[in-house]
This record gives sequence, C-alpha cells and structure tokens, in this order.
Amino acid sequence: MMDKGYKELEILEEGMPDDLKAAIESVVTQASIMEEYKLEEIPIEYIQNLIDAGLKYPEWDNLTQELLDSLGYDIEFECDGPLRVKDTAN
Repeated sequence: MMDKGYKELEILEEGMPDDLKAAIESVVTQASIMEEYKLEEIPIEYIQNLIDAGLKYPEWDNLTQELLDSLGYDIEFECDGPLRVKDTAN
C-alpha cells in the first residue's frame, strides 16, 4: 500500500461526513500496519466502526461496501437485524 497522507486518499471526498472519513482513515491505516508488520488481520473494532459509520450514510454505501470487499469482508444483512460479519480473507 502506498504511503499517502489522508488528504491525498482518492476515496475521501469533499462533503463526506467527518465520522465516515475518520472510520475510513482508521481502516486504511490499520491495513497499512497489517501489511507492514505482516499481521493476520485488522482488529475487528475498526471494521465495525466503518460499518457503523457507513450505516448512517446510505449515500456512501457503495464506497463503504467496496472498501470492505477489498479487505475481504462479506457483510450480510439478516431480517433487518444486526449485521453478521464474515472474514472471507482467511
């Protein structure tokens, strides 16, 4: 992963809610740390924070889903109930 400043991340757009930006920045940072230190996975709390922030802004759903997919997470909604997160990367 290229080391870019957060303002240079192409997926962060003007008008994006601050809490969603923070969640994306955290996940991207953790992915970089995971790669650098050859860790097995990103702590699930960061993924959950991204999901929680993404749920508040359905207009950003495609971006959130693409980021989660690129990290290997398959998110399923079941009967309008809680999310079940599957880590498909492992």
